[in-house]
Amino acid sequence: MVYSPMKFIFSSPISILLAVSTIACLTGCEGYTYTLNEQPIFSTPETTLFSDYSLSDSSLQSCTEQAILDQSVTQPSQLTQLNCSNAGISNLNGLEIFSGLTHINLNGNKLIKIKPILYLSKLQVVTLEANKHLDCSQGTQLANKLKGSVKLPSHCL
Repeated sequence: MVYSPMKFIFSSPISILLAVSTIACLTGCEGYTYTLNEQPIFSTPETTLFSDYSLSDSSLQSCTEQAILDQSVTQPSQLTQLNCSNAGISNLNGLEIFSGLTHINLNGNKLIKIKPILYLSKLQVVTLEANKHLDCSQGTQLANKLKGSVKLPSHCL
C-alpha cells in the first residue's frame, strides 16, 4: 500500500476548509490594521501607485496613468512598457522620468519631436510608425542608438 500525505491531509472537509481559509487570509491581508482589544498591534503597508509626475500632453498623461495602474508601478523606474498607439499624443515632455521603459508603442500619434525618449537608456523596442510629421533626424538618431529595433514612419525610411 502506498502512503499519500496529500490524501491524508485533505481527507476531511474540515481540513480542506481550514486550508482554503488559511490561504485566503494570507493572500488578502494588504492594507489592514490588526488590533487586540481595539488597540492597533500591526499594520500592513498599503501599496501606493506612483503619481509624482506631470506630462505636458494630456493624452500621454492618461495613457501613462493606465499603464501605471496595469503594471502596479510604485516608482518611476518600474514602468517598463507603454502602449499609447493612436492616442492623439503630440508631445513627450516629461516621459524621461520613466527610466525603466524598455518597450514603447507610439504608433499613429501626432508626434514631431521625440527628444525625451532619446535619454531612456533601457529602451529596446520603439514603434513610431504612422506619425506623419515626425522629425526624421531624431527618429534616425534613436534607430542608430537601438540598433534596428525602432519602427519609423514611412517618410523616414
